[in-house]
Amino acid sequence: MVMPESHIHNIPMEQCVLVALMTFALSYELIAQDLDEGCFYPERHKQIYNAIVELANENQPYDVVMVEQRLKSKNLLHVLGGEQYLKIMLAEAPSSFHSMEPYITQLKKLKAHRQVEWLGQRISSMAQDTTQPDVFAEAENILGQVDNQEQSDQGMSFEAALDMALTEMIEKAEAKDKQQFTGVKFNLKHLDELLGTVQKGHFCVVGGRPGSGKSTLAQMLALDTASSFGKGVLFISAEMDQSTLANRMISALGLIPYHNIHNAELYNGLMKDYADAKAAYQRLPIWIQPKQKPSLSEVRSYARRAKRRYKELGCIIVDYLQLLRDPSKKDRFQEVSSISRELKSMAKEFECPVIALVQLNREAEKGKRPKASDIKESGQIEQDADQIILVNPLTDPEDSTKPMGITELIVVKNRHGKRGAVRVLDYLETCRFRSVEEQAEP
Repeated sequence: MVMPESHIHNIPMEQCVLVALMTFALSYELIAQDLDEGCFYPERHKQIYNAIVELANENQPYDVVMVEQRLKSKNLLHVLGGEQYLKIMLAEAPSSFHSMEPYITQLKKLKAHRQVEWLGQRISSMAQDTTQPDVFAEAENILGQVDNQEQSDQGMSFEAALDMALTEMIEKAEAKDKQQFTGVKFNLKHLDELLGTVQKGHFCVVGGRPGSGKSTLAQMLALDTASSFGKGVLFISAEMDQSTLANRMISALGLIPYHNIHNAELYNGLMKDYADAKAAYQRLPIWIQPKQKPSLSEVRSYARRAKRRYKELGCIIVDYLQLLRDPSKKDRFQEVSSISRELKSMAKEFECPVIALVQLNREAEKGKRPKASDIKESGQIEQDADQIILVNPLTDPEDSTKPMGITELIVVKNRHGKRGAVRVLDYLETCRFRSVEEQAEP
């Protein structure tokens, strides 16, 4: 039986989305999670979209010229009805990047309706086939085909889950034995022993008041991931620009006081130390992305590009979570909750840990030991996190304004290991902490 053509589609809306993609740079990276080939109805629109995806995945521009060349190289221009279709579409379809979100929502809805229509047609056709031995079983089979297509989370038996867990455990043990990368660490012996490895798919939160050293802790993790294992790091900095963050990292790597670097006072051999450190570490696979108040879609876009750049991501660091935004949420509580859930989702999607820095409430002032409930604006962060570390600089009991040079790192949540607290020595002049037993010089 030949299925009738569906009327559940919106050609002008599809054209607008395609034109916007070919008109605005990096637009695909922002919407890739929400769009797929099935959102387009005519074959020529599917081919245009596929050409855009291929070019984006190859880190090439996907404007109309590049798309036309790609289709021509694959001998697919005839599917479009010739080169003229692209030009007509570009001239006639309004291209507004700001309209893409509601358009994509509608295209996804139409796609779902087409799938239901397809199901009904398949079942109707099968119902007329009286040779079917079990018509209900076959109908369930047809419904199951859509379940398999749409469900990315596939269940399994307990036996299969145990087999998979055993295989993963063996792989981790072998990687540890060979000192290979199994996850990220902070390069602080006692903290790493307490916390364990922050592994792929984990969402780790580092909290502290401004100036407590949480960014320093994140930088130590980034440098260890990149220098010890050569894994790519994406550092999304909503507070510091590239130069500041790079200077802080080279200060830690070369043990050069940050004050001297920042103020260009590299005397008494410090210039040589700086040059040596720059030469030794300048090729570390760390991508610094400064952006004030980035949206979730922008963060996902940065992660996609970083993964293509480095092939594999060791971790994603966000400094800091409360500066992210989700324009789809009007209430701030809902917005922060949505951001927390999405960062946890990204850890699984990009198969790497996501480390998010968070600010604590003013109640967590110096002299008062912070706790998980001090995290600003949302209990959802506490719920979503696999690990929560709170950074607590200790002060003189007699004078709360006088630092002791020691910071307490409190593991208040550790879904996969122990909780507790360790103390580290502050070497913030070189943007780092040290384990208590370490000496001042390496």
